[in-house]
Amino acid sequence: MTPNDLRKLQALPVSEKLLLVEVLWQSIGDSNDEPEVSEAEKRELDTRWARFERDPSRALTLEQFDTLLKAKRG
Repeated sequence: MTPNDLRKLQALPVSEKLLLVEVLWQSIGDSNDEPEVSEAEKRELDTRWARFERDPSRALTLEQFDTLLKAKRG
């Protein structure tokens, strides 16, 4: 995709952007491709999971996460 293609997409009305999102999302669901996860990413996930298992109380609930996210967005 070229920068010009991106500009054209950004200029579309919201309704057309939403239609494109829907089509893209469906194509992802229909695909057998899975994103590649690097060894470094796997190690990081393992580290985070181990940290969670040691102390699950440090994890945020969905409600806490939503509140934090909304506060950061302003």
